[in-house]
Formats: sequence, structure tokens, C-alpha cells
Amino acid sequence: MAARCDISAMRRARRWPPDGRASSAESHPNSSGLPSARVCKQSAANAGCPGSTRLGGRAARAVADNFRSMPPSFAHCYVDLEHPLAPAGVVATVPARRLVVFVHGWGGTAYESWGDFDAPPPGDPWWAESDLLFTQYPSRTQTVLAAADHLRTFLRDFYPTPYRPMLEFDGIAVREDVTSRYEELILVGHSLGGLVLRRALVDEIDEWSHAGSLPSARPDILDGQLRLFSPASAGFVPRGWLALVFAAWPGLDRSLRAGAAYVDLAPDSLAISETRRRTERYDTRAGDARALGAQILWANPEDVVLTERYDTDQASRTVDPTIHPQGKVAHADVCKPTDGYLVPYGFVVNGELS
Repeated sequence: MAARCDISAMRRARRWPPDGRASSAESHPNSSGLPSARVCKQSAANAGCPGSTRLGGRAARAVADNFRSMPPSFAHCYVDLEHPLAPAGVVATVPARRLVVFVHGWGGTAYESWGDFDAPPPGDPWWAESDLLFTQYPSRTQTVLAAADHLRTFLRDFYPTPYRPMLEFDGIAVREDVTSRYEELILVGHSLGGLVLRRALVDEIDEWSHAGSLPSARPDILDGQLRLFSPASAGFVPRGWLALVFAAWPGLDRSLRAGAAYVDLAPDSLAISETRRRTERYDTRAGDARALGAQILWANPEDVVLTERYDTDQASRTVDPTIHPQGKVAHADVCKPTDGYLVPYGFVVNGELS
């Protein structure tokens, strides 16, 4: 479960290299003219580190020293992870106050779904003090229950105490403080990932409250603040162009039903109905159940999932398509920030359209 510095970080394109190894992409300024978090690569190059090889000795120490000396407004380091929960992460080079966990949707990957979060707005102290974790799971074949169990089991390795192998390269820490507990947990899901997060939270609070006598330790995942991009909370129903695709290939639906997750996404599935029923039993306005109340941002047009919220959700908003350079915000794109579409950054921060 070791970490390795991803020297070139993530490409600005929609995915990182599929094998998780560093690409040859050069570090370059973002739209603001300031260096992006990709300066990690420059630090490694200055230390004499070839490509994406593991750092050692003087090189590792030089890289760590360079990380620590970078301006905190944009300095992050990208890491490859050998961990069952996540293949990659982004760590701050100043003490991090929070962990932001990203969960992709059906058929997605950590790289494809969240790669555009490689360069948070420079100068923003919220992002500068955040570690990011990009999770991955077999979303086509795994049930919602299994994915949720996997998430809540292994998230304990990363929160509330930072995962040390993610913050050290050959024993050299990327920042001075790698032991202080996080103060906040932000849980970000897209599509099926939103349903997985909902199920993980309600399963955790159910088990805690139904244990006969509550254990002294409150489950740490209940610290979470839930930010969902077009969640599949009410199920998958193809509309628009997607409905035409299903109509043109009648066997497509039968083929997809071979995957357990696709069955769980049917609007009348038990995974859908039971997750909602159990969640809505709790008062999410305060107390330990507050984490179950989601803030939601819907695509526009949304032609993949049903746009229904839970009674217990905190807020539900739809993106104004005119703010996107394409004049629309599709289901797959609602969670992907670009130079002309910065809404996802603000939504992750505060759950609002900012």
C-alpha cells in the first residue's frame, strides 16, 4: 500500500494515463497565468528524478524540500497509490484541514471522472488546505451494497488520520505535519457514486444505532458533508439521445443487465427504494444524521438519471446551461471543471452554485 510521486501529475485532458503511470506532459501555467499543482513535476526534475521512477536518497529529500517551499496557494503533489480503495490522490504541501473523497459513477474511473480537478483555483485557501482522494471500484459488476461496504471499510485508512504512505516518498514527508487529524470530510459522488455514498452512510449509521448499545466511538464517516453531482438516487432511465440508442439496439438493455450495478440502477430496485426509505427515517437537519442530507447539483439537460431528491436532502439545484461554453451541461460533464466552467469547484467547497 505504498505511494509513489506521480511526477507529471494528471493530464489536463479528461483522464490520467490509464495505467496510472506518469506521462510525459510538461508542467504549464493554467488560465490564471500561475503555475498549477503540476509544479510537482518541476520539483522532481530539479532533484534529478528521471520520469516516474521511485524517488530515493538525495532526490527524495530534495523533492520534499522543494514541495515545502512552494507557495501554498497552488502547491500540491500527485501520488499513485497501491491501495484497495484508491489508485491516486492529491496531497497539500501545507497542513491539510480536510480530506475530499471522490467517488465515480457507473462505467467511470477515478482518472476519467475526476482528472479535471488536477488544478484547483490558485490562491484559494480552501483547496490549498485540502488533500484529495480519488477512489475506484468495479462499477459495472459490483452491487451498490458491495461498493458501499468497500468504501466505508477502507476509508478508515485515510480518515480522520491521514494515510501516511500517501504523504511520504521513501520516508521523506511532503509537508512538515503529516500526523494531525483532518477537521473536515467532504464526500463527492457522481451518478452511481452518489448512490454508493448514500448507502455507505445509511448502513454505517444503522449499524451504529442498532448495535444494542451505541459504542463510544461515533463512526468517523458521519463527519462527512455530502456533495452529489447528478446522483442516481432515483435510478437510471435513458432519455433524449440515449433513449434513441436503446431503441436502436434492443439487446443493449439485456446485455447491461448482466452487471449487478445496472440492475441496482433500475428505478424499482430494492437498492434504490431501501436506501431512500432508510435514509428518510433520520432527521438530517442536525446531529449525527446530518451527513445523510445531501447537497445536489443536476446536469442540464439530464438525460441519464431521474432528477428526484430525498425529503431529507439539504439542497437541490440545476446548472444553468448558458454558463457552460457548450451551451449545455451533460450528465457526464456536470462534475468536470474546465477553464470556462468553474461551477464544480465551488459546489465541492460549499454545496452552492458559486
